[in-house]
Amino acid sequence: MLEKFLGELKRRNVLRIAGVYAVTAWGVFQVAKTVFETLDLPRWASVLVLVLLALGFPLSLVIAWAFERGPDGGIQRTAAAEAGAKPKVDRVDLVLLGAIALVVAITGAQFAGVLPTAGERAAVLGARAPDKSVAVLPFATYSAIRDTEYFADGLTEEVINSLAQIPDLKVAGRTSAFYFKDKNEDLREIGRRLGVAHVVEGSVRREGENLRVTAQLVSVKDGFHLWSKTYDRKMVDALAIQTEIADAVADALKTRLETQVRPVGAPRDPEAYQLQLTSRAHLRRQGLEDLQAARSGFERLTTLEPNNASAYAGLAQATMLLAQNHLAIDFDDARRISEAAADRAVQIDPRSVDAWLARAYMNRILALRSGDERFLQKMGEAARRAVKLDPRNPEALSIYANYLGNSGNEAQGVVYGQRALAVDPLNRVSQMSLAIHLTRLNRLDEAERQYRAAIELYPDYDDAKQALGGLLMEQGRLSEAEPWVRSGGGADGRDTAAAIQLANIYVNLGLQGDADAAFDAVKAPPPAVRVAHVARMAADGDYKAALAFAEAQHAKDSDPFWISAILICSVSIGDTARVTELLKTSSPGLFLPEPTVGLTDLDEPIYAAYALGAEGDRAQARRILERTLAITAPRPGVRQPTERRIARARAYAGLGDVDHAMAELEQAEQAGWRSLFTLTDFVWLDRHPTLAALQGDPRFKGMVARIRADMARQRAEILALRK
Repeated sequence: MLEKFLGELKRRNVLRIAGVYAVTAWGVFQVAKTVFETLDLPRWASVLVLVLLALGFPLSLVIAWAFERGPDGGIQRTAAAEAGAKPKVDRVDLVLLGAIALVVAITGAQFAGVLPTAGERAAVLGARAPDKSVAVLPFATYSAIRDTEYFADGLTEEVINSLAQIPDLKVAGRTSAFYFKDKNEDLREIGRRLGVAHVVEGSVRREGENLRVTAQLVSVKDGFHLWSKTYDRKMVDALAIQTEIADAVADALKTRLETQVRPVGAPRDPEAYQLQLTSRAHLRRQGLEDLQAARSGFERLTTLEPNNASAYAGLAQATMLLAQNHLAIDFDDARRISEAAADRAVQIDPRSVDAWLARAYMNRILALRSGDERFLQKMGEAARRAVKLDPRNPEALSIYANYLGNSGNEAQGVVYGQRALAVDPLNRVSQMSLAIHLTRLNRLDEAERQYRAAIELYPDYDDAKQALGGLLMEQGRLSEAEPWVRSGGGADGRDTAAAIQLANIYVNLGLQGDADAAFDAVKAPPPAVRVAHVARMAADGDYKAALAFAEAQHAKDSDPFWISAILICSVSIGDTARVTELLKTSSPGLFLPEPTVGLTDLDEPIYAAYALGAEGDRAQARRILERTLAITAPRPGVRQPTERRIARARAYAGLGDVDHAMAELEQAEQAGWRSLFTLTDFVWLDRHPTLAALQGDPRFKGMVARIRADMARQRAEILALRK
């Protein structure tokens, strides 16, 4: 029956008419929708075209069924089929039916928003941005007065923050907008890269207390000025200027600010407002001098405005960054000041995004330095609150993505990282965070491209160079990593972490003189010099001297770094009593019947098990090692980092399971591991006490020989480039 019906459709040319109509109508709809989107016509225009085309489809089929072309070229009713005739449906007709079904499915999916239309694909590629979208470019400065540039940067950021409160307005993130500072680029290119249809440009000129601010709203499509204004005011009116600019831009874009985000209450002290702008601008730059200026400014601001949550949040963040990134403050002091300031910020205003971000950043650093996963959980709670308060804040999205990735939810980390970049596409921190998540998902090529893209955008971005160097080291490409770490602050010692990373590369490559030079390059500040000094002694194998130095520093400063140094040196010289004594104080959870082991620091449980085993408590040592193996077990779809494979090898070795220990090391070697001299504890793994069970195994000796041969090859590559 069906075959007969399809045959009749073929005889009357209904299938061919349907195929031609469907393909033609689909093409007309695609063109119409693209043109309508470009002209910013309302959605009902596309709906109307689709309805008319849909109504025409059954009409064309009815006409095709009832009429045919006559011998004289005219239209006549279709003659009845001859008796006994059985027109057959061939392959061409089946293809036509399939094409019709495909066109209908694609059009329906596009209209429902499941698939993008041609116009939408063009918009994604930067050809078209939403009409209600804007980027606020950094205001230029024309003044010899100190800090005017920082004031202008802060004013720019405040305007961005004000506009970001408008629900239906897309506002480019602060970092992406500031990428174009002092760059004379075409507005159309800026709009394309930021995905916006408009930009706000401006300038600040200051003479004493007199302030002149000019601002204009420009269409990136044609350079047409939609609005412009010059404000001649006193410094006391700076806050009002920021609000007026945001209001005027909103009006020009035919939208408005919500009433609850407008400034209310008594006028602010002009000195306080200026301090907030300049301190925030210093904090964003994150260099040593900038962070010192930011910290000083926020301290002054807390005195002028004791109930300013953002001031305390800024103080907490600047202080912790000085201790972590530059080792410019003793860690104990930094932690005490930061915790008090962050708590005060939340107490003053529980709805302050800045306050929760400060808490998140502080706990992230504490988690990194201590290995205590409780800080990681606190980081996640604070980051989650920040995202809830401001779902479009790129900093909040980025640090929440960082938490998700570190807590085992790598896929969601990528999702939130991509959201952060959608708001702030040129944000280098978000780009770095996304690269880290891609690495965890074993998408190493994508991660490498992400790091290189960040460096291309920001050639002086040391963190990206160090991270790229670390990724290359993970893959055994030490000769390729070396120039990135050198230029990322390792060669001149301006970044202590980079200098130690560079020294580690050189030690593994057998370039001891270069390693010594990397250590010698660290000359300030004093905490950084002390860290480099103890690392050098350990690298030279002088563990007794390194232990004495670390003990002396630990007596004055409880920075977790010194605890790690004491543990490394104590294990290396066989002082297991000191290991257990210290860990019972710093990590008492390791000695519970069900040991507490976290992923943020896998050295401590291995050292604890080693020391307990040496002292005769093999049962507790076994419990610690088994727990370590349980939490480091590979997960589907997630890359197993080298440090976890090494930790598992040590755990198996401690349990006497040589075969499984070798299997872990061999998998690490296949994945690219080449650093026999580890960055975390400056001990050659083939001599490490925790791997003593493997040192006589021929497989282990063969693997070490292969790695040393590869290091010799890479050393030759570096030396050849120096000639």
